[in-house]
Amino acid sequence: MNGKFSVFTVVVRVKGYAPPSLAEYVEQRLLAEIAAQRGVTGVALLDGDGFVLFTEPEHDDSVQNLSKAIALLDPKCSSGRVTLNAEHGTVLVQELLGEKVLVLRCEVSSNLGSIRQVLDTATSQLNTLQP
Repeated sequence: MNGKFSVFTVVVRVKGYAPPSLAEYVEQRLLAEIAAQRGVTGVALLDGDGFVLFTEPEHDDSVQNLSKAIALLDPKCSSGRVTLNAEHGTVLVQELLGEKVLVLRCEVSSNLGSIRQVLDTATSQLNTLQP
C-alpha cells in the first residue's frame, strides 16, 4: 500500500434497523453538551408521544422515569418552557419543533440563568434540525 492508509466504511444492514441519521448524531451531541453544564444532572429528549428518544447520561432510569412524568403535562397549558421547582431539584421542560420535548433535571444549587442560556442555544439548534 505504499505507506498510505486506506479508509473504508463497512455498512451492515439488519432487517428493521436503520442507522442513525446526521440529525440524530447532532441531537445526541447537543444533549451531551447540556448534560455537561454545571448543575445539570440529566437530560432527556422525548418524541411527541412522550417516548424517550435519547437520555444523557445514557441508560439513566431516573431520567427516563422523569420523562414519563413530564409527558403527562398538557402542552396546551404551557408557553414553550415550564420550570418545576422541587425540594430536591429543578426540572426544566422545553417544547421543540416537531412535537419533541427536552427535559433537564438540575440540582437545587444550580445556576438556572446560565443553564437557561445554554438551553436557549440548544433549543434553536435542535429546532433547525426539524424538517
